[in-house]
This record gives sequence, structure tokens and C-alpha cells, in this order.
Amino acid sequence: MSDRLSSPRTRRMLLALFLFGTAFLVSMQSQMNPFHTTLGSVDSSVFHYVASVIDQGGLPYRDTFDHKGPLLYLINWLGLKLSYYCGAWFLELGILVIWNVLTYRTARLFCPPVSACAVVFVSVGALLTCFFGGNFPEVYALPCITGAVYIFTDYFLNQKITPLRLMLCGGALAAALMLKPNTIAVWAVFALAVLVQMLFDHDLRSLPRFLGFFLLGAAVVLLPVFAYLLAHGILTDFIHVYFLFNFLYSSAETTDSTVYVLQHFLFQGWAFASLAASVLFAVQEKEHRLFWCTSAAFVALSVLFCSVSGNTYTYYPISMVPCCVVPFANLLRGIRWKERPEALRLLVVTLTAVFALTWAAPAMDALRTLHKTTRELDLGDAHHRAIFELIAERTTPDDRIIVYGNEDAFYFFSHRFAASKYSFQYPIILMDTDIQAEFFRDLDENHPKLIIVQSLWCDDEYIEDFLHTHPEYVLLTDFDDYAVYQYEP
Repeated sequence: MSDRLSSPRTRRMLLALFLFGTAFLVSMQSQMNPFHTTLGSVDSSVFHYVASVIDQGGLPYRDTFDHKGPLLYLINWLGLKLSYYCGAWFLELGILVIWNVLTYRTARLFCPPVSACAVVFVSVGALLTCFFGGNFPEVYALPCITGAVYIFTDYFLNQKITPLRLMLCGGALAAALMLKPNTIAVWAVFALAVLVQMLFDHDLRSLPRFLGFFLLGAAVVLLPVFAYLLAHGILTDFIHVYFLFNFLYSSAETTDSTVYVLQHFLFQGWAFASLAASVLFAVQEKEHRLFWCTSAAFVALSVLFCSVSGNTYTYYPISMVPCCVVPFANLLRGIRWKERPEALRLLVVTLTAVFALTWAAPAMDALRTLHKTTRELDLGDAHHRAIFELIAERTTPDDRIIVYGNEDAFYFFSHRFAASKYSFQYPIILMDTDIQAEFFRDLDENHPKLIIVQSLWCDDEYIEDFLHTHPEYVLLTDFDDYAVYQYEP
């Protein structure tokens, strides 16, 4: 039995099972999982809705508004083609498996297989603290960030670099930019470190080759994206929304102070531990000093980039999770488990504590979900289900509706479309008076069959004024958390 377990083939199979199993456990926390599909988070519902608009021939940034990158909508559209409600889950699972493999490969640059699996275990535990239902651009950027960490680390520690790796690194940067631009900390610090290393080595003649292959990889990703934007005449819309509006979004008065947000993200246990360990190695490690200083800068800049929006949303730290890999792998470097049984025991105790803190509840949730005998769509509480019934009874698929507030799940799960390009209004109409004016102009022109007002915004002066001046909208029903108005001309 022990001989079979020690065979290379068996070890590879167990490793593959471990990497897939941990990714699957994370994916079971997704609200898109096919075993128990729910309405999804506010942001995830917006991405689903944009994909459904694209599927019907509409265009992002022009026919529907959201301020994320085009690759995010492409992923959700591909998921829509696989399965309307849960297709993106299969893509997300695949991306999580790739991320796990890259995390393991990066850790193996420092430590043996058992230790590398421990690093994966810790990294996945960190992700579970902020996954929040998944389908976020930060999740899809994880393989890009971790792949870049692997390539840069292997270059600095082992001087290993190839044209293919340079292209992959450039393509990963382009993909991250087209998902969410504040996920690019690893390239910002390590690209500068590569230039410094070349100066130290008096090897600047290699720079054109490095830069050429890197830019070629970036072009492979960016050219199709910009060709699509140009061919459909929405490049200007994209630039306005993705760059100008996002700048406005990050500097709006509705956001928290940068210092407060920095503290919030930094003092998550795993993030602070990663930064502390990285700074320690930058001070103590005499060999590869530039690499360790850059690694510490990578962790610090990741926290800063995560904080620039001025918001403390639960899922924002996802892009910081790859910062765990290098410092934790280096902590376990050089431990020979057979010669140091006390170290192995300490590792087991530590991982048990990590499991109890971050893994136990998600694991139990996954087991309960898989144990269910029925697989059905969960449309939320009684009020949500009642509104879905009203939409089905009072409208047809050709009718337009509007949800005032921010809950695009009502469009996506009822197969209806918004009467305005601004399917959600908060917080964006607080930031741009032009958006506010255009939204209410759309309502005047398109006459939504139903207006569903979230209770949080029932006393909002804008919607109150609109309903007061448009008596053709009659109150149909009023729940504690929603009021529904029907258009009766």
C-alpha cells in the first residue's frame, strides 16, 4: 500500500485531486453553482444582465451601462451560451483550477511538494474570506496575477525566461487591464525591478527583446478587444466609462477616506502577515535582495491599489490573495519533513486552525448543497418571489421594466430588459447629473410597464418627483422592502 502511495503516478493523481478539490470547494460558494443557483450579489447580477443585453445584439457601454472591463462581459456572455443561469460557474471553476496550479507551481520554486500544498491551502483559505459569491473581475484576474508572480519569481531566482513566458506575461497584463485596472500591481513593481536588474548586470541590450515579446503578448489580447470596440463604434463610450467615469467613481464624495480603506484591507490577518513576512525577508535575505524588496513592494502596492476606489466591499481583497504565495512559501523553504517531525506537527496544527477559521463553514455549506435531492432555482425570499410572479403576470418578454436602486437580478432572472441603459441607478446618479437626467428622460420616452422601487430609495426625491408628475404610474403593491408601480396610460 505504501509503495503504491509513493509512486510518482499516485502522487500526481493525489495532487491533481487536491488542486481540483480545493478549487471546487471555493466554486461551491458561488451563487451561480448549478447545485443551488441563487439570485447572486448586486455586482454579479449586473454582469449577468450586461451579458444578456449583448446576447440580444446590444452593446456594452452604449446600450447598457456598467464600468467594468470588456473581458468580464465576454466571460459572462460565454457562460450565458453554456447555460443561462449557471454557465459562468463552469468557467469560474476552470479559472480557479488554473489559479491553484499556478499557486502550487510558484510555491514549488521555494519548497517541496508537501509545503507547496500547504501554501495552496493557506491561499485558498484567504480567498474564502472574501469570495462573496464569486463572478467578480478580481476572481478572473487571479490566474493573470499569479502567473505573472511565477514568471517574475523564476526569472529573479533562477534566471529562467523565454519568449513564450514574456508573451504570456504581457498577455496576462492586458487581460488584467481589461478586467479591472487596479489589479496590475505585480507588473508595476516587477517590470521596474527587471529594468533595475538589467542595469546592475549591464545587460540593457536584452531590453528590446524583452519588451518586444512582452508587448506582442499584450497585443494578442488587446487587438481583438479594441477591434470589437472600433467595429461597433463604442471605443469612445468605452474610454468615457472605463477611464473617465471610474476616476470620478474613485474620487466621489460617497467613498470613504483612503487612509481608512487602507487600514481596513491591510489589517486582514493574511494580508498583514504577507506584508510583514515580505518586509522581514527584504531586510534579512542577503541573496536576491532586489527580488525580496520588490516582493514587499508588490504586497504594499496591491493593498494600495485595492484601496483606491475608496470602498471596502468584501470582495475587493481577492486581487491581494496572490501576495500570500511567495512569503508563505519562503517561510516553509528548506524544511525536510522526515528529518523534522516537530515541524510537520506544527504545520498540521496550523493548517487545522486555518481550516477551522476559514474552511469549515464553506465545506459544510458545500456538503449540504451537494446532499440536496432537488436542484432548483432559488429566487430569494417571499417578497422577491412575489415580484417575479408580478413581472411574469403583468408583462411580456417584449415589455420593458425598471428597477429603481440596484438589483439587476430582477431583469436577468425574469428575462426582461430595462427601460433605460442605466439598469441600476445607485450610486451612479449621485456622481453624475448627466446620468440622472438621461435616466429619467429614458423613462419618459420608453414607458416601463413596471417600476420596482427598492425601499432604500422609496423616499428618494428624484423618483418621488417622477412618480408625482406621472400619475399614470399606479401603485400595485407595497412590500416592506419594495414598492411596485404599474404603467396605466
